Amino acid sequence: MSTGFSAEIFVQKLAKLNIAQQSIETLSHWCIFHHRCCQEVVDIWNKDFHSAPQERKISLLYLANDIMQNSKKDGMRYIHEFLKVIAAALDDLFTNGDDFGRNVVKRLVDIWEDRKLFGTQGQLLKEEYTRKFKELKSKKPGGELVEKVISSYKHMLRAPVDEAKLMRECNSALSFVDNLNKEYGNSYLGSSNGYSFVEELKEQHSILRNTIERFKMSESLRATLVSDLKEALHEQVCRSTRLYEV
Repeated sequence: MSTGFSAEIFVQKLAKLNIAQQSIETLSHWCIFHHRCCQEVVDIWNKDFHSAPQERKISLLYLANDIMQNSKKDGMRYIHEFLKVIAAALDDLFTNGDDFGRNVVKRLVDIWEDRKLFGTQGQLLKEEYTRKFKELKSKKPGGELVEKVISSYKHMLRAPVDEAKLMRECNSALSFVDNLNKEYGNSYLGSSNGYSFVEELKEQHSILRNTIERFKMSESLRATLVSDLKEALHEQVCRSTRLYEV
């Protein structure tokens, strides 16, 4: 067991978790540090998830995503443990949450399939939720469109994405890589500096990949809002046309 891990401390940290990017990343790093206790971490996460209100469920899913994405260098244990519980968690939020919660489910499922995080299980999850979204859209009453737009707008404002910070991280990583190239040039090949160069390059690549992924999340939030606005506008035009014809 990892030195310093305490279930009680983890529960306390989970209670303080919020949807802000820094909150999610800080707790994710702590969990990854204690990766040898991943089974206990996921068990506690799962119990907390199913007793939480929607906004906390979203924060907990973002936390799980960050842990899985960034713990792969230490092995697949976190991914294997989360795979045991993630389907039920997604179904919980999709069934009991609002449109924003369901869109979070869709975005995460798409990301996991794109990253091949769960192998064939990821493809099955994507197919399942693609079907569920089509069925839901066909049943959506027009009267809920205004609430849908308001919900998307509020959640975009509270989104866990600080774009200015992300851009600084991205520029910093690019600058670091450029300095590495200038420092090492071709001299690192076959030299004692080779291992250090590769490890530093891997770290910056990971930062860039995670930054791009969070930018995609921000873009997806805006796209959801725009889509909802277009749907509401289309419904309003159709209603006005029907009234005019009458």
